[in-house]
Amino acid sequence: AKRFQAPLADPYAQPNMNYSSKVDESLRVVVQALIDGTAVPTTRSTGVTSDVKSLRKCLAYLRDRVGVPRDMSYPAAMQLRAHLNWRMETLS
Repeated sequence: AKRFQAPLADPYAQPNMNYSSKVDESLRVVVQALIDGTAVPTTRSTGVTSDVKSLRKCLAYLRDRVGVPRDMSYPAAMQLRAHLNWRMETLS
């Protein structure tokens, strides 16, 4: 297996499309909270109760792989990671 410098690099990862709509919904909630400057979701999640653990893993995967400065500045990455953590905590 080819090794990469970044310890969390996963260039051969295959997405699990079973969760794409739920991840999309969660990312929309995160973006809305970032734009509004609040940690209060504008909509409640629906239909995620049986898949909460898998959805949290998807969000954690993104959170852990946001590259600084490649993807965004350090302060922006801190806010995104904090809001992703908030979203993972609010899933039920």
